[in-house]
Amino acid sequence: MVTTITASKVLAFKAEIEEHLRCLREEAREELRDTQQMGESTFSGSAHDRTEEAEQAAAVALNLMNLSRHTDEIRACIEALHRIEEGEYGICLECGDDIELNRLHANPIAVRCVRCQSAGETLRAVS
Repeated sequence: MVTTITASKVLAFKAEIEEHLRCLREEAREELRDTQQMGESTFSGSAHDRTEEAEQAAAVALNLMNLSRHTDEIRACIEALHRIEEGEYGICLECGDDIELNRLHANPIAVRCVRCQSAGETLRAVS
């Protein structure tokens, strides 16, 4: 049941992914800059008490988690752009069927069709 997405749709998804990638990279740079600044103030002794030190350390940890999430999403965007270049965009990595257009509109970097994504989530929930 493999049908291909039109070239114009692929180009539109590519432009959307590239713009999202640009925004993610900027957000990641800001997170990194903020994390470095917080880390410097946390470990420079500028905190006035242990509570303030703990708050600063928690803020650094939160920024690092956000940075990790941004990094994962950047990687997914790059992989989606690679699939576009290889002519494999919009094809489910699990079953080889087309990923529904509605799903791609909602999440242009999706790698699985709704059926396979749901099955994978159900398996993870049971595990």
